[in-house]
Amino acid sequence: MKIVRIQLVLIFLSPVFLQSQQSSIIFSKVNFSIYNPAYTGVEGPSLILNSRLQWIGIDQAPRTNYLLYHLAPKKNVLLGVSAINDRVFIENKTYLTLDYNYKLQIDQEKSVFLGIKAGGFYNNIDTNKIPRIFNEANPLLSAVESYFNPIIGVGFTMIAPNFFVGLGTPNLFNSKRFKQTGELEPSAQDLTLYHLTGGLKLTLNSKLSLNPSIIYRSIYDSPNFISGNISFSYDEKFSIGTGGSNNDNLSVFFSSISKNGFQWGYGYEFLNGSAVEAIKSPTHEIFLKINLGNSDDSEVNEENEDEDEK
Repeated sequence: MKIVRIQLVLIFLSPVFLQSQQSSIIFSKVNFSIYNPAYTGVEGPSLILNSRLQWIGIDQAPRTNYLLYHLAPKKNVLLGVSAINDRVFIENKTYLTLDYNYKLQIDQEKSVFLGIKAGGFYNNIDTNKIPRIFNEANPLLSAVESYFNPIIGVGFTMIAPNFFVGLGTPNLFNSKRFKQTGELEPSAQDLTLYHLTGGLKLTLNSKLSLNPSIIYRSIYDSPNFISGNISFSYDEKFSIGTGGSNNDNLSVFFSSISKNGFQWGYGYEFLNGSAVEAIKSPTHEIFLKINLGNSDDSEVNEENEDEDEK
């Protein structure tokens, strides 16, 4: 019997690992280690919670929650744990990885980090949620079932007092999402995504700084994704900013940090007025970050950690 190649278009709102709603996180900088393990622990030991509610008002729209735990550094080694739950329509994905990051001191002001993440994700697919017109079973759904895939990600990051740049991938593996049957050969896959990041810190005066950053993501056989944001930070305690991307999303956001290191933020994302899209519902995002150490543990905010220890 002739093999039929099909694209399962019911799964299709769901992100191919980190391609859809995850690829446009408003508070990307707080969550960089999701995409690049070389960001693990560079801001010191912390606990981060991030929740993204996409397309508010639409039933079974994407919902993504992140839990990141960065441990205190041990010499040049930084460790972390990432847990993600990503739900949309009939899919419910859960990711769990252990992140390992190694620091190389280049000079008194610059450090390079080499990271690797390992773990896996389980995609629970409930085809019973698909609306049915007929009582007969649909043979095209015979290839659709829950599955588990391993994760191996790598990356590097360079951090200096006034800039950072990094390149990484959250998973090196391309893997088919559904099983092959005698009549059907599914072509849907979880694909490798490459994530390039960079940013600057421009000091305007003793209290005010300007912080632009850009994110470029590339995935095979899909449009490249580019997003950028710019924020003003006052006395390292309060920031407000805006962002945009080449998929017509615009965002505004603010965050605040207390003296004891507790940080929180809220972001609102929407499509610009000229976009011709079927879905124009907004997206809300919040994050909480609890500093579990002291400010000396931070690579991004400290000019020279090693110099302080001398």
